Amino acid sequence: MTTPRGKRLQLSHLQDLRSALPDAPRIVLHSACAEPPRLTQQLSEAAEVFRGATVYGLMPMGEAPYAGIEAAKHLSIQALFPGKGLREPINSGRASFRRCTLSEIPTLFISGEIRADLLLLQVSTPDENGRMSLGVSVDYMRAVLAQDPIVVAEVNPQMPFTCGDTALLPEEVDFVVNANRGPQVVRAADTDETDDVDRTIAGNIAGLISSGAVLQAGIGALPDLVFTELSHLYDLGIHSGIITDGVRPLIERGVVTNATKKVLPGKTVTTMAAGTRSFYGFLDHNPLVEFHPCSFTHALDVLAAIDGLVAINSVLQVDINGSANAEQIGGRVISTPGGLPDFARGASAAKGGMSIIALRAATKGGAVSNIVTTFGRGVPTTIGAQDIDYVVTEYGVARLRNKSPAQRALELSAVAHPDFRAALRRGETFNRTMENS
Repeated sequence: MTTPRGKRLQLSHLQDLRSALPDAPRIVLHSACAEPPRLTQQLSEAAEVFRGATVYGLMPMGEAPYAGIEAAKHLSIQALFPGKGLREPINSGRASFRRCTLSEIPTLFISGEIRADLLLLQVSTPDENGRMSLGVSVDYMRAVLAQDPIVVAEVNPQMPFTCGDTALLPEEVDFVVNANRGPQVVRAADTDETDDVDRTIAGNIAGLISSGAVLQAGIGALPDLVFTELSHLYDLGIHSGIITDGVRPLIERGVVTNATKKVLPGKTVTTMAAGTRSFYGFLDHNPLVEFHPCSFTHALDVLAAIDGLVAINSVLQVDINGSANAEQIGGRVISTPGGLPDFARGASAAKGGMSIIALRAATKGGAVSNIVTTFGRGVPTTIGAQDIDYVVTEYGVARLRNKSPAQRALELSAVAHPDFRAALRRGETFNRTMENS
């Protein structure tokens, strides 16, 4: 099949392109909330037709049908970051993952280590110039597009036309399918999903933040709770890997102005968004919010140049030396490094910046301490101790920057759950740390 390029031809089904692709084609999916639901469903339906294909996905926030039990018999699924949709397939052996940071992913494509034959996108409807927007996920799509794969765009009127480096020229899209499902909705954290422990942690974090700070935060209930504690501040900035509903009120009330930010002043900067339909509507043609590739948003030199950068991230465990595990617990893969190491290192390097790590002192119910002497066998270190300035639990703030190993161990044991403090201080690792300091 000879494939016409850059014509934006209507495509009835993805399987119609199989003859235009090489044996064992490599298929890249748009990321996170922009993963195209109609095209991924068609890929699942035609999995046997695409037998031997490798499918690369990043953080699908909903179901990933191509990683289902039947589809995965024919497809090789690789997660560049698991997310909700690929966590179970990875732990069931139907998918694999690459352990890399978000800043490293574009290089995988630029270097040719991963070559894309087919790129499946979800985009906005065209503007008056025929341009479509990558919408709520820009991430590493520019690096994939530079390889000139066949591009199929799921055109969706519910996808916002976002500002920044998001526009696709008409000639960059080869085929289109129409849909009206919209980007994946991620419901804003509400009080039913949080408790007093979460609120206490959020308050402890907020106490570290001053007016003029530039914030990065992950996704979930905790960042939104932190944002609700900041309404008394002024001239905050946002430079993040992902933004959620929680940033909207701060922008609308003038708390976030980005006025003092040296990198893209006046703009809230991100590479992805996840939220409600209302939030996506807020992002549509909003010049105050810009989306840029993760090769920019997560670059160390860019982050280190942002004075007052505050990185706020949740993890699963912290060891007594101050390193963090955000990836595995109880033998299960929960996540991969993603943007956590990028922002932790960048915030620590920035003038007046700080890297804040948050976690509950113990699992819900208090059965197991999340501050541990050592991680379990085979559990990777996601963020090294040198890139963590503060560890925050419901019991307070451990200040780790420029502290000796013994001082760090004492700080961390002081914010552990009271039921586990004595055991931590009796531990061999703790005592060895004290003896060697």
